[in-house]
Amino acid sequence: MKIPLIWLKDYLETPKSASELAASFTQLGLMLDKPLDKSNVLDLEHRMDRADWLSILGCARDLSAFENIPLVYPKSSGKAPKKPSREPIIPITVRSPYVRRFTTRTFRGLKVDKSPAWLRKRLVAYGLESKNNLVDITNFVMVEYGQPMHAQDLAKLPGRDITIRPGKAGEKLTTILGTEIKLDSDTFILTSGGQPTVIGGIVGGKNTSVTDSTTDIILDAGNYDQKVIRKTSRRLKIINESVARYDKFLDPRATEIAINRATELILNLCGGTVYENDDYYPAPVAPQTQSLRYSRLALLSGMEIDKKTVKRILTSLEYAIVEEDEHGLTLEIPYFRTDIEVEDDLISDILRIHNYVNVPTRPLTTAVPPDITPPIYRFEDRLRDLLVAQGAHEHITSSLVTANGQGNEVVLANALSTDQNALRTSLEPSLAHVLSTYKKHKQSKIPVFEIGKVFSKAGGKYLEGRLLTVMDTSDSLTTLLFSLGIAKYSINPQHEILVGKRVVGTIDSTSYTLVTNLLMTLASNYSNIISEFSHPQSRDISLLAPTNLTYADIMSVINDLTLSIQSIECKSYTKLKNANNYLLTLIWPKESDITTEQTLILKTLKNKLNVTSKS
Repeated sequence: MKIPLIWLKDYLETPKSASELAASFTQLGLMLDKPLDKSNVLDLEHRMDRADWLSILGCARDLSAFENIPLVYPKSSGKAPKKPSREPIIPITVRSPYVRRFTTRTFRGLKVDKSPAWLRKRLVAYGLESKNNLVDITNFVMVEYGQPMHAQDLAKLPGRDITIRPGKAGEKLTTILGTEIKLDSDTFILTSGGQPTVIGGIVGGKNTSVTDSTTDIILDAGNYDQKVIRKTSRRLKIINESVARYDKFLDPRATEIAINRATELILNLCGGTVYENDDYYPAPVAPQTQSLRYSRLALLSGMEIDKKTVKRILTSLEYAIVEEDEHGLTLEIPYFRTDIEVEDDLISDILRIHNYVNVPTRPLTTAVPPDITPPIYRFEDRLRDLLVAQGAHEHITSSLVTANGQGNEVVLANALSTDQNALRTSLEPSLAHVLSTYKKHKQSKIPVFEIGKVFSKAGGKYLEGRLLTVMDTSDSLTTLLFSLGIAKYSINPQHEILVGKRVVGTIDSTSYTLVTNLLMTLASNYSNIISEFSHPQSRDISLLAPTNLTYADIMSVINDLTLSIQSIECKSYTKLKNANNYLLTLIWPKESDITTEQTLILKTLKNKLNVTSKS
């Protein structure tokens, strides 16, 4: 979602710079998707299933709560539209189960002209081309509120009606971009006089589009089944700003709010008169409520958040407090938060706005959760380590490939492109492409490998498996298998790799492929090396012996004692005036009582040889 700062600051006053606001949005869960530049536009990555984050107001609302500054809403027309007197209402007929609501108004006597500078500046900063004041208003409200809208020229409608129904085989529609689309029954469309005018929720038709000569329009804001929009747009390969919002779950109440805002702008910038028209709304949505327990908040957050702070956060996010007691709150969920389903969603909102950095760091008081990593993943990590140790490079390539016509191949019905219209049955083609890139950079001797899924179908069933493929002309297979504890293997005339009588893979002149789950059952675990080495203890003893004694005399006395000494080494000998100085290093096993034995040695040498010690 792109957030031009000039647009964002229409709704809240903040002196913060783009980089400071980007840091705040990161804390909220909207990280920068692209580095900041001089345009003062934040390009934020939208990872969560938040339909309201596809609007400037939705992002501003969270930022307002996080920064604890007021949010200023734009003006919206509160006046009731005029009831047509001479002009008849344009009847709306819906014959599709995919339409939840279709709100319309008609405008007459409009003046289509160039948009004012403030409007053009915001749209261009967002990335939308300015067309004219009327089209720009529909785009502006869509980005502002997240609710797409569409205007049709009343004079160009083939009939005095709008009917929403499934398309028919053989029908065609030329879009506002000039592309001709062949329609079918899987696509619901807007028609007038029996002729298609709009592909519902996706793109408008050229024949009824607004031009500079338009004076009368019908404006609609629809709410549709997001699954159908997503499926149809991918099949038609049409991805635009409207589709980006319609393939999220939008609340039907948003259509009325958006059309009121558009009415205010149209009357101010285009003049004319607004008239009420049909509002197809067969099943009005009732506000949803959700309970929040303070005990649950404390359990998940690990801290006691002040109740006033909790209520401030929730009300700033436009939750309405329905009931309150000492144990918790009952809240009405705002219409734009279609992602709220359970109590923990509320807690997530509270912790985000309270700032995750305030969550205390404490040691666990309960048992460490058990490791549930499947054994196959651990084994594949072992394979990676062994291959990287051989100098191989790991790659992760796309599972989507070009269909090759094999009978067992899984071909996609709604592929995004013709060169990625099937699921791979082998890892080799993608790795061969990687090797060609290596050769272009004169790196032809580096093995490459991938561990990934392959797909196929047989007997009406779809199958998938995990393989390891190594592109290498050296004998890395032998090294790999030996490292796994498999010393013997064979290759049959069909180029199959056998361990005993089990086929675990295939091999050719440039690569080999192994089935990882089969290989895992044959590999041995790492051998645990048990060392008998123990750290010895040592002491240095300095001895002063009479000049008539030799080193052999000293060792003879020590050897007669019952000791656990492993070795004795004479490190130095110095001849003094009245004595000879010997420096000995004595080494004992780790478990020995060296203090007792050292005392015994020195006492015995003193008594028998009159040898003293400086130690």
